[in-house]
Amino acid sequence: MGGTDSSTERRDAVARGLMPIVPIADDPTRWTIDERRERYGCPGVGVAVMRDGAIDWVDGFGHRTANATDGTPDGAINGDTVFMVASCSKPVSATLVLQQVAAGTVDLDTDVNRYLRRWQVPTNEFTAESPVTLRRILSHTAGLTVNGFGVTPRDGTPVPDEFDLLEGRPPSTMPPVVVDKAYDGTDRYSGGGFLIAQLLLEDVLGIPFDVLAERTLFGPAGMTRATFHHPLAARYLDAIGGDIASGHGDDGRPFPGGWAISSDKAAGGLCCSARDYANFLLAIHHAYHGRPGAILPKSLIDEMTTTQGSGAFGLGFRVIHDAGRLRLNHGGSNDGYQTESNLFAESGDGAVVFTNATSGLFLFREVFNSIADTYQWRDFGPAPKRLATLTEAQRQQYVGSYRIVAGIELPLLRVWSDGGRLWNEIPGLRFGVQEVFVDDQGALFSQTGPFETHTVLGADGRVAELIVFEGSAPVLKAVRAE
Repeated sequence: MGGTDSSTERRDAVARGLMPIVPIADDPTRWTIDERRERYGCPGVGVAVMRDGAIDWVDGFGHRTANATDGTPDGAINGDTVFMVASCSKPVSATLVLQQVAAGTVDLDTDVNRYLRRWQVPTNEFTAESPVTLRRILSHTAGLTVNGFGVTPRDGTPVPDEFDLLEGRPPSTMPPVVVDKAYDGTDRYSGGGFLIAQLLLEDVLGIPFDVLAERTLFGPAGMTRATFHHPLAARYLDAIGGDIASGHGDDGRPFPGGWAISSDKAAGGLCCSARDYANFLLAIHHAYHGRPGAILPKSLIDEMTTTQGSGAFGLGFRVIHDAGRLRLNHGGSNDGYQTESNLFAESGDGAVVFTNATSGLFLFREVFNSIADTYQWRDFGPAPKRLATLTEAQRQQYVGSYRIVAGIELPLLRVWSDGGRLWNEIPGLRFGVQEVFVDDQGALFSQTGPFETHTVLGADGRVAELIVFEGSAPVLKAVRAE
């Protein structure tokens, strides 16, 4: 690590060593966290880094609310500041499900409608052929709809309950949760599925989901400031001393009242600190090694960390192999918070980066690049790219609309050429319009994430398929739509 012999030195190296999301060969660009926070308009960042199965350091950068100063009640972020973690909730929720599997209360491969009491997954030709199970819910292979539900601001907007979300009725703004495709082993991300898992546990056990988490997981995992309860209770806010980061939307303004309300607790409702989440990941690491008192038995950890079907997910986590090392990953994205987590299961190395703004979507990836560089994580993210120079005729091979067939529940990916450059967009995805680069090996990439897109040519010489990878894991597939 080049002389970074103490946790303080490593912390300082991370804070001043942010790198482009996809590095370009021979480009020495580096930034500080504060420079990039200002660039993206992201008020605050909470970071926890793990090394050799223990927390190496935890810290915060910036402020809980835009334009706050360290001396105000809404001042400096620290490593124990609470964030809404959005979809980083899902691995925690999956662990709660697996604890009940270990107890023999529920089974991974039983039709969930046999457990559900207050609501049923609508039956159709797809469920008749292949019923929805907890295994398929946790691995996003059930064919269920609704990627995510978002949050409700605390400004008097009506708050949907879990049945409003499932039925797709006001005040929910999303369609109903249904199975609309045959089982084929591929994954399609569904927050709707995790909401069903939440309801199932509540029906079987007769207690609220947030109470279950407090009773069975938070204590053993060392999560002292975590909650799934929404709206946040006054006793909880008192217990954390009001130390919660305000969410900031696309306009950069803080949410009314600071934080928002999440009705889909299991899919996106966890609130906790970076330290809490790092402790959860370390609890998974200890269970992976079968240590006494672990939060899950080794047999279920092995299933959790093995990809299901032909998708990229195990049970709750996305499963990635970097140079033969098993990495468990999950991120979170809602209207005011962007989060990311990674754990190398064998070594107990990893990190958590929480941000309190929509613009943190890009910032957290640059922070992770700095962490990976400082801690010498081999093969984390793409290697530095050398750019290819394309003619207009070559660019036209990529141009067109592509139908998304695996990965996310959005219909199209568009590619076009303008001004001698390639651009793409998935309408409805938060990334927006992005410039696309091609490296000297023919792979496509952008600066929105550590992804690499491989192509399959059709008989006409044009690109017929796009397959997006993170490392060795396929995360999206799209085919040309005529």
